[in-house]
Amino acid sequence: MSSISAADKAKALEYKDQGNEFIKRQDFTKAAELYTKAIELDDTISIFFSNRALAHLKQDTFQLSLNDCSKAIELDSKNIKAYHRRGLSYVGLLEFKKARNDLQMVLRSKPGDAAADRALQICDKFIREERFKKAIGSDDSHGTVNYCQSLNLDTYDANTDLAKYDGPKLELEQLTNDKSEPAGAIIKNISPEFVSAMVNDVFLKGKNIPRKYAAAIISHADRLFRQEPTILELSNVKSPAHTISICGDTHGQFYDVLNIFRKFGKVKEHHTYLFNGDFVDRGSWSCEVALLLYCLKILYPKNIYLNRGNHESNNMNKIYGFEDECKYKYSQRLFDMFSQSFESLPLGAVINDDYLVMHGGLPSDENCTLADLKKINRFSQPPKEGAFMELLWSDPFEGKGFGPSQRGLGSAFGSDITENFLRKNKLRKVFRSHEVRMGGVKFEHNGKLVTVFSAPNYCDSQNNLGAIIHIVPGRGKLNQNENDDADLLVETFEAVEHPPIKPMAYSQGGLGF
Repeated sequence: MSSISAADKAKALEYKDQGNEFIKRQDFTKAAELYTKAIELDDTISIFFSNRALAHLKQDTFQLSLNDCSKAIELDSKNIKAYHRRGLSYVGLLEFKKARNDLQMVLRSKPGDAAADRALQICDKFIREERFKKAIGSDDSHGTVNYCQSLNLDTYDANTDLAKYDGPKLELEQLTNDKSEPAGAIIKNISPEFVSAMVNDVFLKGKNIPRKYAAAIISHADRLFRQEPTILELSNVKSPAHTISICGDTHGQFYDVLNIFRKFGKVKEHHTYLFNGDFVDRGSWSCEVALLLYCLKILYPKNIYLNRGNHESNNMNKIYGFEDECKYKYSQRLFDMFSQSFESLPLGAVINDDYLVMHGGLPSDENCTLADLKKINRFSQPPKEGAFMELLWSDPFEGKGFGPSQRGLGSAFGSDITENFLRKNKLRKVFRSHEVRMGGVKFEHNGKLVTVFSAPNYCDSQNNLGAIIHIVPGRGKLNQNENDDADLLVETFEAVEHPPIKPMAYSQGGLGF
């Protein structure tokens, strides 16, 4: 702007103050809108951009946050909050060296700043791990050891947690390879009664199952995941009484997961569930959610499926709390086992040859087909580019073609991309998750793409509904929560009460996202 009137300056400050109030209420979308109005009136004030960066940071739109921080620093090179928030934005973008530079700048200005110091320690840890992987010539932070497939149950027998445990018992079988070496475990007597007792007598009383049991559950579930294709194929067309229910992100909100089963029915022979990624991180009961879903997988292997989300990955788990929660409740080794089991999870599903389900979005290579997705070798940490990563990270937008991701990872894809992919692959709709939708669900891209999010009142702050999509051929309900498909039921639900433990309560990251 060449000249800004006194009235515009005053109105811009008013918008900024209103935005600050919405930050306090944790309504970050509205806060960003108000900071944008302030910037439209006066784009010379550094704090307007650094405040909007905070609102973006809280919504995981790291690239937008980074852009605002850089503009704030351009306007005022002494805006330390902008350096701090840009450092955190780089962490969110997994650019740890760049994050370290900004965080060091913060600490030079504010020695002893606990949040910046802790974030710097996290960055240094990631950088050391990356150097180690390069030194040994491996992209796998686990090295050559697969803890799930080489589990030795005897190593857990000396743990006092097993001797003190008075909950439901499991009968475990040690597997061996052709050299008689330990090769994982299976559970021989899992039952609905065990799962119920584990939930009610252990988890809901704030207790943990023995580490030996947890390790066996992970090893057994991993074995089942590894047997599944990269893109699952599910169908209930020939079984009209059979329901397939799709849940979006649940993010460690254990009490809301229990409410899903209570409200919409348990996993059973004629009711299949597909959890579409991001069942860990953020919420402080991620271990309980993961162990429950894994037990159900062992009990009903053909009636519950788990797609991988972007939070079923090492970098996310180290930043957003799951690793620290595992270490607090169980052990580092248990986290390593979970991490490796996440590498075994499928990346998507096709249901009834009509619906493609994946966590994030469509690939940016327009020549990529469903057949190509089925060929992805998924048994690793997600790469930084390509279809594998985009299935976990990308988001739709209202435009056409492809655009830059507001997150900074993956890409934004328009309605024409969705329509073309569906037409080429003879599909009807795309179901995905990955983003909060205030109503729990949103039909987008002319109804051809549906976002479903199943963590109500996300992080105890968003006041959003949760949603679930039931695929019920011939039994759907049109116009229910935007539904335009006679084969779907789309239902929403509210959050339920839980113990007064805040999100990421066990996290040592201190990154403030």
